Amino acid sequence: MSSLNLRSVSSEPLPEYPISSAVRLDSHGFMAWEFRRYLNSDLRWNASHEVKGLWFELVQLAHEQTPVGTLPADRTRLARMVVPAVDPLAFASLADRPFGILHGWHECECDDGSIRLMHPTVTRVVLEALTRKELNGARTDGASRSRRLNRLGVTLGALAPTIASEAAQIYFVDAHIQNAMELEGNKRRSDAQLHDAIQACLVKASAGHFRKSKKD
Repeated sequence: MSSLNLRSVSSEPLPEYPISSAVRLDSHGFMAWEFRRYLNSDLRWNASHEVKGLWFELVQLAHEQTPVGTLPADRTRLARMVVPAVDPLAFASLADRPFGILHGWHECECDDGSIRLMHPTVTRVVLEALTRKELNGARTDGASRSRRLNRLGVTLGALAPTIASEAAQIYFVDAHIQNAMELEGNKRRSDAQLHDAIQACLVKASAGHFRKSKKD
């Protein structure tokens, strides 16, 4: 029986998979790949073309799994996942080769308690993709905030010119509105939230909370 169908009895704990099962890469339609590492790998030099084709298909399938970057540890299930499906006995035979279709994959424990397969290169590629996703999200959030502040400044210029002339007060009004929206669960600010934020800012300003900016 395949050693990957059953968890082996060992005193050594399985490595923990570093990516949560709640994390997804649904917005990514491409996969970065360390092609030089693959071109110089033992798998490429020693495996058959059939093995290499199935191995790479499993790598791509792992990006659609939960947790992202892992594979089921059940070989019968893996045999059904590839297209066209492979006979489970043939799959097991290909996996049991010295350089087989599960070369480099090993068992790990996921945050949901399941035992699955991970590959160090695939894990690294996924982690880098998640980092890029986070950085892109931060840039998008920053640009959105900048546009929101500009629009708010224009609105305040008509309603409360003294507030609109001070960046610190615009930031205060924006933060007040965002907090109110989060508490009240609305995605667009209401007139009441804008009014309350302006009044709160005027109270703070009259109490000397804001330093006047130096202007020529």
